Amino acid sequence: MTRAPNEKTSLLIGCAAGFSGDRTDAAQPIVQELVRQNKPAFLIFETLAERTLALAQLARRQDPDAGYEPLMVEFLQPVLADCLAHGIRIVSNFGGANPQGAARAIAALAGELGTRVPRIAVVHGDDLSGHEHCQLLETALGQDMPNQQRVSANAYIGARPIAEALRAGADIVVCGRVSDPSLVVGPAMAHFDWAWDDWDRLARATMTGHLLECGTQVSGGYFADPGYKDVPDMERLGYPIA
Repeated sequence: MTRAPNEKTSLLIGCAAGFSGDRTDAAQPIVQELVRQNKPAFLIFETLAERTLALAQLARRQDPDAGYEPLMVEFLQPVLADCLAHGIRIVSNFGGANPQGAARAIAALAGELGTRVPRIAVVHGDDLSGHEHCQLLETALGQDMPNQQRVSANAYIGARPIAEALRAGADIVVCGRVSDPSLVVGPAMAHFDWAWDDWDRLARATMTGHLLECGTQVSGGYFADPGYKDVPDMERLGYPIA
């Protein structure tokens, strides 16, 4: 049943990464602007693709403590203290193949920075790489894939667990393979308390999420076509806030 939306104040969501290995200097200006606006705000990092997820699985095979975004600490170090101090909550899929390991690393970073202890939620359940899961997957697909060829098998998880974690008071939500717009849909659902069958609002949040997760592609990168449509100072493109 569709219910009336919760009439809360506007929400700001800034994106500070659009792919694995993106610029590590992007988050600070975003956070400074979110602090200046002094409104409910989230910071998202989108660092996962099918190729990077496979690489993360391979990294975890080599080291059980690895498998999350290699630059995660570099992404967070300049802004984690400010985010926690100003109530800017962080949502990301930089958990990769090891979201629990990423959460431990974030907690360690907070300790090094001397911040308050953050409440970190982990969204997991996407990893279907286990032998039993792969057998079921191959049966469903009608394929027989030799075990040595398997690198990763992950399901796309939606926005609901992100929203539930935020409603439960998480400061930081670390995900593995969630659908890219879920990084925005989850915070929007948690903030506005929209119903999960409020399709128009879900569609708007989904479109916003698809745009934001592209990082600087949506704030000039897609428009630019050097030599035909030049954008000055491309190396200084700002990251988007919605």
